[in-house]
Amino acid sequence: MDIYLNNRKIELEKLDLFTSSDEYESTTISFLRDWWDNKDIFFLQTSGSTSEPKIIEISRVQMEASARATIKALKLKSGDRALVCINTNMIGGKMMLVRTLVEGFNSYIIPPVSDPFKSIPNNFEFDFTAIVPLQLETILNNPESSARLNKLKAVIVGGAAVSETLKARLQTLNVPIYSTYGMTETVSHIALKLLNGPQQSDYFNVFEDIETRLDLRGCLEIKGIVTKNQWITTNDLVQFHSEREFTWLGRIDNIINSGGIKLQIESIEDKINRILKERNFGGNFFLAKQSDEKLGEALAFYYEGFESSKSEILQLLQKELPKYEVPRYLKFCQNFEYTASGKIDKLKTVKCNK
Repeated sequence: MDIYLNNRKIELEKLDLFTSSDEYESTTISFLRDWWDNKDIFFLQTSGSTSEPKIIEISRVQMEASARATIKALKLKSGDRALVCINTNMIGGKMMLVRTLVEGFNSYIIPPVSDPFKSIPNNFEFDFTAIVPLQLETILNNPESSARLNKLKAVIVGGAAVSETLKARLQTLNVPIYSTYGMTETVSHIALKLLNGPQQSDYFNVFEDIETRLDLRGCLEIKGIVTKNQWITTNDLVQFHSEREFTWLGRIDNIINSGGIKLQIESIEDKINRILKERNFGGNFFLAKQSDEKLGEALAFYYEGFESSKSEILQLLQKELPKYEVPRYLKFCQNFEYTASGKIDKLKTVKCNK
C-alpha cells in the first residue's frame, strides 16, 4: 500500500516523523495517525449546508462498516489506486482515507481543487475516486482530464445533486459514475445510483446491510451498523420502487406553501438549471423560501453573478416556467458563502443578502 500526499510518499509506520506547515496536510496526517493508532472514537462536523453545523460522535466500527459496504458495492480490491481529492476534514474525504486503510488501496491525496487531474503528474493512473458535481463538470470541460477520468473503474459523486444537464454529459463516458445518498450521520453514503451507461437507473440502490422505512411524513428512516443500529430519521422525502430502491424527491423542509400551492424547491431548481444552461448562464444559484405578506411564503431565487443579468433571467423564467413556479424574489450576490466541503452555505448566503 503506497500513499502519497501532495506527491510526498507517506510511511504509516513513521507518521510521527511527518511534519508540514500546510494545514491541510497536517490535519490529513493527524487523522491517518489516529486511525493507525487504533483510535476508537472520532468527532466529525456536519456540513451545515441546510442547517446549523454540529459535532457528532462516530466510532471506528461505524466507519469500517461504511468503507466495506462501498468497497463491496463497487467491486474494488486491495491494490486498487484511489485518488483522494475532496476535503479530508469532512466525512466524504475521511471515508476515502478509511477505505484506503481498510482495503489497502494505493492512494494519492491532494487538497480539493476544481480539476484535480491538472495538478497530478500524467504517470499517475487511478481506479477509483470520489468527487463533487463541480469537480465533475470542470473535468468534463477539459478533454485531457476527461480522458484520464474515463480510465477509472468507478467514480462516486456526492455533496450535492447531479443536475439533469450534467447527467446528460456523462453518457459519453465509459467509466461508471454513481450518485451517492447519505450524510455525516450515516457515515457517508448508504445508497448508490448509476448515472450513465446501459445499466443506468433512476433509483438509489440501498446497501445490503442497511434497513430503511418511511415515517408518517413520507421521509426516509435508516438503520444499520453505520447508525449504531438505531433508527435515524431524515427530512428527505423518498418514494420506494422496491424493497431496496428509492427515488429521492427532495427535503420536506424545502416545500413552500405559497398562497396554498405547495412547491418543491428541488424540482423547480432542476427546471431552472436546465433553462439557464441552455441559455449559457453559468453562475451558481439556489432557491429558498421567504416570508411574504400576501402569500405567506414565496420562492426566492439567489444567483451568484451580476445584477445586470436580472431582467434577462426574470424574463426567461417567466417564459419557461409555470406562473406559480416563477420566483417572486430575485437576489443577485457577487459571491456565495460556501461550507468547508464546497457546498453552497445557503443559511449564511441568505443571512448576508436579506
